[in-house]
Amino acid sequence: MDFRRLAKALPATTNLPQPNGTEPLALSDLPPNLLEALIPGYGVISRYLTAILGVDISIFVSVGLIVLALTKAGQFLAQRGEEAFRAVFMSSVFIDEHDDLFDMVMGWLSEHQGSASRRSVRAKTQHGSKADGQLEESGDALDDRGMFDYNKWSARTPPRFEPYYGRHMLWYKGRFFLFRRSQRPSIGQRLQVQFGSQQDDDVLQLDCIGRSTEPIRDLLRTIKIWSLNRLRNTTTIRHPTPKDRARFGGAWSKTSSRPSRPMETVILDTEQKAGVIKDMNEYLHPSSPKWYATRGIPYRRGYLFHGPPGTGKTSLSFALAGIFGLEIFAISLQEPTLTEGDLMQLFNSLPRRCIVLLEDVDAAGLVRDVQSGKSDKFKRGKDGKEAKKDDEKADESKGAKEKPKKEEEYTLKDLAKELKALNAPTSNSSDSKPKKRTNNNNSNDNSGSGISLSGLLNAIDGVATHEGRVLIMTTNHPEKLDAALVRPGRVDRRVGFKLAMKEQISELFIRMYAASDQIPETIDPSLNHTLANGHAKANGHTNGKPVANGHPENQLAGMSEKNLEELALEFAGHIPDDTFTPAEIQNHLMRYKKEPRTAVELAEKWVTELLKEKEDSARAEDQAEGEDEEE
Repeated sequence: MDFRRLAKALPATTNLPQPNGTEPLALSDLPPNLLEALIPGYGVISRYLTAILGVDISIFVSVGLIVLALTKAGQFLAQRGEEAFRAVFMSSVFIDEHDDLFDMVMGWLSEHQGSASRRSVRAKTQHGSKADGQLEESGDALDDRGMFDYNKWSARTPPRFEPYYGRHMLWYKGRFFLFRRSQRPSIGQRLQVQFGSQQDDDVLQLDCIGRSTEPIRDLLRTIKIWSLNRLRNTTTIRHPTPKDRARFGGAWSKTSSRPSRPMETVILDTEQKAGVIKDMNEYLHPSSPKWYATRGIPYRRGYLFHGPPGTGKTSLSFALAGIFGLEIFAISLQEPTLTEGDLMQLFNSLPRRCIVLLEDVDAAGLVRDVQSGKSDKFKRGKDGKEAKKDDEKADESKGAKEKPKKEEEYTLKDLAKELKALNAPTSNSSDSKPKKRTNNNNSNDNSGSGISLSGLLNAIDGVATHEGRVLIMTTNHPEKLDAALVRPGRVDRRVGFKLAMKEQISELFIRMYAASDQIPETIDPSLNHTLANGHAKANGHTNGKPVANGHPENQLAGMSEKNLEELALEFAGHIPDDTFTPAEIQNHLMRYKKEPRTAVELAEKWVTELLKEKEDSARAEDQAEGEDEEE
């Protein structure tokens, strides 16, 4: 900075003529104090630039301030004018992010939005069933050798482009719409503490010109029909929203959407399937609520599917949902964070028509808990058995004098078992046998759920329970369920699933090989030698016989329906009745997807091996139970 020029400029600028009250005020004659207040250091800077450039910059500063003021005033007036125009001539509809309609509208806008609204979009990666549905339409997922390439498969998943925050325009059927995506404003300026990665909720605002929201309603009806048509022949599964992500209690989240399962693929007695379908159709009929209300019967329906694991209990639930177009709301009673209040809110927030699925209710160990001084106590354990009182157990084993000592020894042993159980790996399989409970002093088991039997009963058919839903409970051991849970009114129909019989085995065989959508052979011939000498023969798929072109022969080629039925009867003759589940038989047939004759030839060998495996497993379980009783 040249201070000599600045020193010469100071006396020169101080002698500038001051305007009086009779002369008009020029742009350069704004009060210095005002400019100094708006721009700190303005006086020194202006005098220095005036001395260097020889031009008075106050005129530029004054013009800039006036333009800024006019701009702000214009924005203020435009905002107020828009608000006034919107209040008088426009209608609006707001959609919350947690509503299913929000995703429907965003999906529709991503495909129908105009060019003006595509300038600011949000790219969203497709996950789960949404991505799978798009990939199934394209078979370009194989490499040059004909092997599946996951990177190439996933690279064909296009992102979904949806409108981002801000205002967008849309012309649809000759009408002009405005939609705006924004974050929910804080209500009342309250302090909200958020944990983790939780973000503010989004709100979608739809506007149209006119004093009626009917055009927006028509648009939303069109969007909903379009979205539901896309989901036709699919079944949506929902689970309770985790507490750290839910805005309110009783919220449900869409976890997946899969193609509906045809009822023909469920291996069950034909009369049983027809009876369940007829009964559920009568219940869901539009005239049924009035029929129930006239007779004072709660409009609810409950089913109990019981039988060994792998017999098709869950499969029938999905098939029923596909037939009637219902969504499945699955609840796990073994969730440790689920309370009775949460369960009640979840039931009360169900839609008017849906299927509530409670799988493996026997594993939750829900039995009565009668708290009485002299009566026997029923406590919740892993196996749901009656727990004896400590004094009775002590009297049977030892006298009253030795009771404190024996209780101490028993507690130490029990503690060691609990520590061993905590360190041991757990299994989520529904057919695994529950361990015996050894601690009778604890009424609450940490591995159990937080739901009592009374809490579950109140949620199912309490006074304030939601009506219109279909409740399906599945269990592998119906004898372990409390009578109050399965009484008429809570369980209206029982469906027993048994092990496969001859007729079901034959039907399963025909259904496995009669489908026309067989997987083609696309493997490169250069890999045939490796596959023939390695995986194919090692897995027994060729039964030790030479195969053509290095892979198993396609025995389905040229096979007539009559020949397939004959093979099905022959295959059913090798499988004993009431011995294996349909899942086990299907697992054997899936090893030979194009070799029905090979599957028949190896049926007896498979039966022998599986029976031996089951015997070894049962022997090991009996031995483990004997060791527990000795301890």
